[in-house]
Amino acid sequence: MQLLPYAILDMDGTLLDSSGMWDDVARGLLAQWNAVYTQGQGDDTMTMTIDGAAAYFVEQCHLPVTPRELAQQIRDRARQAYGTIAKLKPGVREAIDLMKSRGMTLCVASGTEKPLVDAALEQFGLLDRFAFTVSCRTPQGKAEPEVYLRAAQKLGADPEQIMVFEDSPVAVHTARKAGFYTIGVLDEHTRPHWEEVRRDADAVLTDWPAWCAEMQG
Repeated sequence: MQLLPYAILDMDGTLLDSSGMWDDVARGLLAQWNAVYTQGQGDDTMTMTIDGAAAYFVEQCHLPVTPRELAQQIRDRARQAYGTIAKLKPGVREAIDLMKSRGMTLCVASGTEKPLVDAALEQFGLLDRFAFTVSCRTPQGKAEPEVYLRAAQKLGADPEQIMVFEDSPVAVHTARKAGFYTIGVLDEHTRPHWEEVRRDADAVLTDWPAWCAEMQG
């Protein structure tokens, strides 16, 4: 795999072992109203923004709160979960340092809101390694290319100059369709969709230490 001058990296499921955390957040919130959280709902909301997911759950589960109220509850629980549940994936720090040593400019594009992204990356001592972080502005999240195109504009680069690292099949499909070079990242939470990721991505990464060894080989 040849490195390109720029990289856009997802956070949850790519840099952090935190995708399952969002299931726990949703499951706990829905339990307040005796609503059962399903894996199908998790798949549907995987790449949505918090506002988009809140609106989805209020409608699908007929919750007695407004989407705005539920969104705030999600934010509060997620902030706590990033500090107690999320973990940095093995080899991520080394991979970031390797890319930077090759002169690459890196940024993070996430469906999670920027204040939560920045706090999580700061917690793991990674925030200063990125030129900037951006979050999705559309409720559909990474089902739309908006966040990738905005990141490319901030990088001052064309999509074909940029590598996008993603674990979600929806995100991989969106980024590749928009012209980016996509690397599908294996995550235990999204493993059931791995064949779909492999099919759509330009290249795949099963674990960060092995990828670093390949790049240095």
